Amino acid sequence: MERHIFKGIPIYDEDVFQTLEDLFNENRGQVLAALPWLVSELIESVSFKEAMTFIYINGGRKLYINKDWHDLAQKFGFPVSEHLYNQIMILSDSSGYLEIPSPWGVSERIRKALVVSAYNNGRSREEIRETFGISSRSLTNLFRNNVRATKNMAL
Repeated sequence: MERHIFKGIPIYDEDVFQTLEDLFNENRGQVLAALPWLVSELIESVSFKEAMTFIYINGGRKLYINKDWHDLAQKFGFPVSEHLYNQIMILSDSSGYLEIPSPWGVSERIRKALVVSAYNNGRSREEIRETFGISSRSLTNLFRNNVRATKNMAL
């Protein structure tokens, strides 16, 4: 695997994006669970590519969501299912704004989920470091934080 797929969301490089999408499909549950709710809902509603393109273009912004389903689809640039519309209406803030996660943050969450998945599948720390371009220190911190979170959830 080539590390350059983890330098943000590579939507303009079809081969690299295809590699990222393949990794997503191989680790779908792990990645969806790690993503912000809006990104997961978009992926489930449209596709990985459309969701990532939307996040790449609109990430870090707030969109005003009025009560019109068709207006939302127009702002998003793709058809919006009734389920997605209802989720957005429930989870948007009280003033009607929806915060779109930043592309960099989404990319980092995908990367972390893939690192954890690789570790759980028996890959060595050295392989993970080389594959995902993560430092030894960051890898240690990631697993230290995951162990703490698991212990706290058990309490």
